[in-house]
Amino acid sequence: MATKSKSDYTIVWSIIALVIAAVSIGYCFSYIIDMVGNGVERSGRAIAYLTRLIKGSV
Repeated sequence: MATKSKSDYTIVWSIIALVIAAVSIGYCFSYIIDMVGNGVERSGRAIAYLTRLIKGSV
């Protein structure tokens, strides 16, 4: 038994929401990549510092 949606525009609103989400991700993509790059760089520095601590050369 199939149920009918109350709104005939459900698919249209879903597509609009997906388009808005895609545009938002596209707009923020460079910021996200920069943030990930900074995180990797900081992680590398933290690992190097921890390695020096373990070796006792700090």
